[in-house]
Amino acid sequence: MQNFDVCVIGAGASGALASILLAEKGLKVCIVDKFDKPAKKLLVTGNGRCNITNKNMSSSFYNQNIDDFLHVFDYQDTMKLFKKFGLEIYFDDEGRAYPISNSAKTVQHVLINQINKLKIDFFGETTVKDIDCKNDKYLIKTDKLDILAKKVIMACGVNVFSQNILKKFDIKYNKILPSLVALKTKQNTKKLDGIRVSNVLVKAKIGDKEKIEIGEILFKEHGLSGICIFNISSIFAKNKRFEGKISVNLLKNYSKFQIFDLISSKVNIFENVQSLLESLFASQLSKEILTRSNIPLEKSSKSLSKQEIECLVENITDMKFDVVDCYDNNQVFSGGVDLFCLTQSLESKNQKDMYFCGELCDVDGVCGGYNLQWAWTSAFVVANNIIEKEIYKNKKIVNLV
Repeated sequence: MQNFDVCVIGAGASGALASILLAEKGLKVCIVDKFDKPAKKLLVTGNGRCNITNKNMSSSFYNQNIDDFLHVFDYQDTMKLFKKFGLEIYFDDEGRAYPISNSAKTVQHVLINQINKLKIDFFGETTVKDIDCKNDKYLIKTDKLDILAKKVIMACGVNVFSQNILKKFDIKYNKILPSLVALKTKQNTKKLDGIRVSNVLVKAKIGDKEKIEIGEILFKEHGLSGICIFNISSIFAKNKRFEGKISVNLLKNYSKFQIFDLISSKVNIFENVQSLLESLFASQLSKEILTRSNIPLEKSSKSLSKQEIECLVENITDMKFDVVDCYDNNQVFSGGVDLFCLTQSLESKNQKDMYFCGELCDVDGVCGGYNLQWAWTSAFVVANNIIEKEIYKNKKIVNLV
């Protein structure tokens, strides 16, 4: 049996940072994680580059209003903190922040360096089996050792274990579904697999709810992916089912009249309609547009009727898909612990000294560093409160960062 002030379950972004902030103030902290190293989940963020945060930060990019939390710790605080950890960061033209190495391993490295420097006990490749509350302390049972702690931070994300703990301690959580995920469609897209199209407009509609995204899409064997699709997927997650319709405008910068004129201007240049469309789109995508328009690929361009050109325009600007499911490559989950069941310090209202941060909370944002910012913000909020209670006895802390 080992004793600690705080046991952090999960060494992802939020768990790693919370443990560092607590240990910096002299608290005895341990982290339990299934991986062999802390912050290992960071390696897959931002396509391996780790999109740390975004300077265009507001609640409008999340599933709910979290301004009260962002006012406590925002993207500027994140920049300042990681600068203190020795990480160099730059912003791209869209406000996304990355390490100058363009490698998530660098972010993991600076976090591990702090964990080692502060001599935080890290129990890697360890599985938590159960948590009990006895005599105002928590007994954390793992497959390797038992841990006794005054407080516990649940930073382990969404999994069977975390859901069992929520049920055990009667902590309300909202239905958990994948979000920021590729979508499967009723339409066969196998022949389009691997084709990327930039600067498209995607519209999703479920009942009277509508969501529009602009960006890049990637056709997959059974549907659609890409940042644009990941962001649009949140409307299905919030609706608690991946069923609905989406429309893709492949040439959003052109009006229908302009596209009509564009095609008309090419009929004397290209022999057949397939060749004509291939001046605008990838070969297989051109064939898809023609198939949807019921126009033979070898049809003479000169013989295109006004109605046929209008049909082509319609399928270019409104390529419809029926969403029937999602892939299993989600970046985050929608749902989790209801914030109304937590205090402003992210402590359970009915389970004293049990805190929640990161993905396990019902907070999810669009792509672009927003979900990692919630990880950093929630970790700070939790650590700040614990330090107030354990060290400063409710005196305001102003020097955590």
